[in-house]
Amino acid sequence: MVSKTFLMIDPNGFHAGPTNELVYTANQYLDCAIFGEHEGLRVTLHSILGVLSLSIRAGHVLTISVDGPNEEMAMKALQSVIECQEIGILKK
Repeated sequence: MVSKTFLMIDPNGFHAGPTNELVYTANQYLDCAIFGEHEGLRVTLHSILGVLSLSIRAGHVLTISVDGPNEEMAMKALQSVIECQEIGILKK
């Protein structure tokens, strides 16, 4: 299993556009269990309603965990979406 934590920077938070892209990317890796966690709430990133239910805004922290045979590739793709859509940055 791999996990990474991101600081959300988009002033609009997780809205439909980037959320759809994130879920679409997660669904390319159905052989992996992919979860997002924020303030104790853990949801699958395979569901747009699940991701939107996190109510993530700028300044919030999102931890993504991926477990499965292609976990490294899936995490790299998800990180790319978050950074390219300018919704978050990797928290060090």
